[in-house]
Amino acid sequence: MTLTLRQLRIGKVDGKHEYLTPAGERDQTVFGAFVIPEAVEPERMHNADIFFVEGFRGTGKTSLLRWHAEDRRKAGCITDFVLFKTDLSESQRMHISKEVGISWTDIDSKTMEIAQDFKSAWTWFILHKIGEKIHEFPDSYKATSKTLAVIVKKFLDLNDESILRKAIGFMPKIEGSYIKIRGDFGFFEAELGADFKRNGEYGETTLDALSQKITYALAKIEFNQHIYVYFDELEAFYHTTEQHKRDQRMVRDLLFSVSVLNDAFRKANAPLHILAAVRSEVIDAMGSLGQEVDRLVHDRGFDLSWHHANRSMNHPLMQIISRKIKASERAAGLSESTDPLAVYFPTQVNGEPIDAFILDKSFYKPRDVVWRLNIAQKLFPNASKFSDEVLRQTESEYSNKLWDEVRYELSAIYSDSEVDSVEDVLSGGAASFEIVQMENTFQQKARLSLTLKNLLARRSVREILADLYRLGAIGNSFRVGSTGTDFRNRWSFRGDPTLLADKRMVIHPALLKRLSVVATRRRGT
Repeated sequence: MTLTLRQLRIGKVDGKHEYLTPAGERDQTVFGAFVIPEAVEPERMHNADIFFVEGFRGTGKTSLLRWHAEDRRKAGCITDFVLFKTDLSESQRMHISKEVGISWTDIDSKTMEIAQDFKSAWTWFILHKIGEKIHEFPDSYKATSKTLAVIVKKFLDLNDESILRKAIGFMPKIEGSYIKIRGDFGFFEAELGADFKRNGEYGETTLDALSQKITYALAKIEFNQHIYVYFDELEAFYHTTEQHKRDQRMVRDLLFSVSVLNDAFRKANAPLHILAAVRSEVIDAMGSLGQEVDRLVHDRGFDLSWHHANRSMNHPLMQIISRKIKASERAAGLSESTDPLAVYFPTQVNGEPIDAFILDKSFYKPRDVVWRLNIAQKLFPNASKFSDEVLRQTESEYSNKLWDEVRYELSAIYSDSEVDSVEDVLSGGAASFEIVQMENTFQQKARLSLTLKNLLARRSVREILADLYRLGAIGNSFRVGSTGTDFRNRWSFRGDPTLLADKRMVIHPALLKRLSVVATRRRGT
């Protein structure tokens, strides 16, 4: 007996939603079927040696963080999640931006740029999150550390009385680089010394001074439990240039703050850990702004990618499907299939081996595979397997969803109208092209589009193509060798990071239906 497609728990497109399923089912079909990426060493995440997870959208960053948090909870640890995109509204980001103020920095001899520093604000935010957990779980520390815990909570204004003037819920109001304290001056004078000053009916200190004192006190507390704070959805979308730069700096400075606090707690052997997942395209879009943080994330993080394994039925992405099917069978009270892929999939589709059909028409991301199978489940819920016909009949819907993923990732650099213009340029043409041909097409379209004209003033065609290549929408395919009989295929998701703009380029095969392009080269191109 086998399950119908509707009964298979292949997973949800957004890893965040997958962990909202009922606990019993989640343990079997989510955590029980989780495949740890080959590049990841969980033990190094446990002890704050590694605390960043980097990867493109859909590579499994959220799933890894959620799996790790569940693993830590089962080990008796306390966990908390912060979603940058969801939990911090635009109005809150504007508040933070206003509080930290604006300064100017020299970029070169002719250019000045706004340079806001959000590190102090993020350090406070993280410390506040840890303080909230201490306040919520008074048994998380030994009784001998109660005095230190009281000091931390008072500094963070987590007790009943309101000592700090607040800008927003978690952040004190900053006036002229100082924050104002309403009372208990004796406590603050004793704890802060020269960093605290009386000014009429208020006391004054700096956010840095308070944060340093809180960090020092936390590092000395004897904890009974480890505390893990996770940051996810570190994203920066392009709406306006000013807003985009602000959000890029906020992401950059959050990563710096995470690193500094982790190093301080690890040095003190304090069981406090902060982990963060960040999209690769957000760091890439920072340019020179993100060079230092790029090195930091590289040194202290795991890069999630799935292209290193050879394409086969044993590829990790294929094994994710296999384990999901087995978990679904267990949950339904059936015996596990010895080879689920053989039971629920054909050996070939359109003459291609099934592993080639699924993997080569993806960006080698778990989300791509989930999209393909979820679409098939919704359109053919009563089918007994992902047959040749089922997979072929869902090509158009899958192509649309895959392009939507590209659009979403482009939003880290481009406005919605600019993405529309790029799609218009790519649509209806040939699947393969040379740089000159694409430059001509862009210029022709720009004569009739102010959006495209302005975009080309901001980014060249080569830069636009490089962005599309980096996201997997286009690749290189060209002849090599003395006879020119062999083809070289290069894709970012197969480990080739840089577009060769002087070589022939091709649109990803899974996007052909969405973009209505011709799969073979046109005459004369």
